[in-house]
Amino acid sequence: MKLNEELTKMKSMMGLNENKQTYPYSCAMLYFNPDAVTELHSKINPDDLYVEEDGFGLEPESHCTLLYGLHDNEVDMQDIINVLNKYTYTTCKAHNLSCFNNPKYDVLKYDIVGDNLNETNEELKQFPFTSDYPDYHAHMTIAYLKPGKGKHYIDMLGEDHKEMIMTPQYAVYSRTDGTKHKIPVRVD
Repeated sequence: MKLNEELTKMKSMMGLNENKQTYPYSCAMLYFNPDAVTELHSKINPDDLYVEEDGFGLEPESHCTLLYGLHDNEVDMQDIINVLNKYTYTTCKAHNLSCFNNPKYDVLKYDIVGDNLNETNEELKQFPFTSDYPDYHAHMTIAYLKPGKGKHYIDMLGEDHKEMIMTPQYAVYSRTDGTKHKIPVRVD
């Protein structure tokens, strides 16, 4: 990883948002070893990535979103910490390499299975949040690809990358102003 990318990532984890990027909602995420998808990333042609000025492309942070859509001005970070402290997270299985499509891009992703992911999602939903998705499907985004490119990578990578076993490292509460707060979690 380039030095500038590494510094940006470290600053983001410290809660600094140099790009001043804002988001409509906050989210809670469970992070895995950042090297979990390095090999997959190396096999993706940069010309196939969907990139906008402020992001997309390869997903640099190996994580599973626990809940997106939290109302930042109505949820205290301590509330999120209290929910996370109730659970112990075990190794998770990333499986079923697949994609979902929309007109702008294909999202290459793995489904994630692990203890307490669904329970954490349900408990976080007690706080004010907005979502267009009624069901929680734990997944880990690998990359945002140009429309129609997802199937190529599923076919190309599918046999060699059927599943990965990953251990959660910590959680992150990402606020609407782009700051990210690292939260320790219990791991078994």
